[in-house]
Amino acid sequence: MLSLFKKFIITSLLLLGLHSQVMAVEQTTVGWLENVSIDNSEFTLKSKIDSGADNSSIHAKEVTQYTNNGKQWVKFALENSQGNKNIINKPVLKTTRVKMKNGAIQKRLVIELNIALGAIKKLTKVSLVDRSHFKYQLLIGRSFLKPDFLVDSSKTYTIKY
Repeated sequence: MLSLFKKFIITSLLLLGLHSQVMAVEQTTVGWLENVSIDNSEFTLKSKIDSGADNSSIHAKEVTQYTNNGKQWVKFALENSQGNKNIINKPVLKTTRVKMKNGAIQKRLVIELNIALGAIKKLTKVSLVDRSHFKYQLLIGRSFLKPDFLVDSSKTYTIKY
């Protein structure tokens, strides 16, 4: 017969295992297009949710780099489909090199933005790029999506604010 202590340990381990499985299942399903809030504001962008992209990128207009207290900063403008404009000032975390489809290497500034997709808000790294030739200004990649979201490519705008 098992002692009471051993029964307690076995039961606790089983419950922990079940709890971990339940936690892994609790993900929000989003479509391949969603409205996303930027920097804790009501400013939203129509965004492409791309599980094939490692990281997120945003269309930055009127980009100006400057030094603030010895650190590199960047100022840029965002404009959404409603014509609303938002000016962002952020410290530059790094400059990254991205290999393009044509094989060319593109240098991009990387900043952190507070991004909210529904009730889930995260401070996430975003590269600044000219996305004027794309339909959507913000691309949300896996580094933002995991572990909280599942992407259903047959759906759009599943998140309601």
